[in-house]
Amino acid sequence: MGVLRLEHDDQLTSGNCADCAAEFESVIGVMYEDEEPIAIYRADIFEHFHRDPETRVVLSIAVGDWSDGTNRADRCSATLEAWTEEDRVHMAFSDRAGSTWQELEVVSWQLTSAEAQAGPLREAFLRMADHIVYQDRRLRRALSRGARAQGL
Repeated sequence: MGVLRLEHDDQLTSGNCADCAAEFESVIGVMYEDEEPIAIYRADIFEHFHRDPETRVVLSIAVGDWSDGTNRADRCSATLEAWTEEDRVHMAFSDRAGSTWQELEVVSWQLTSAEAQAGPLREAFLRMADHIVYQDRRLRRALSRGARAQGL
């Protein structure tokens, strides 16, 4: 395994949850391993997630071949949810995908939570998600706000 590095700008977009109309902010970034692009990600940051009042990050990660001449059929994605509980960040695969990648035409298929959990890319997705949540200051800040709101 090589050295992971994130690259992103500070651009924020906003939207509303299709299920409950809760507001969220979205950020996008690129992950590199040993200077080769290996994934792009989009994180939707909810101050109040529709199932729980806590801060939650819905993280969609697209992986695959990003070299010249490839297209969305060479890539897939999975979604994980991250939240703070007892001063720790917890993550779980999720079926919450929405239209994250369809509108950008980045990947050809979205793995279900069961496929991601049981598939050969499980550990890679978890490693990337862990790195993103702890290294992207925008997500770290949001999750630490959630921990403070819980009194942790």
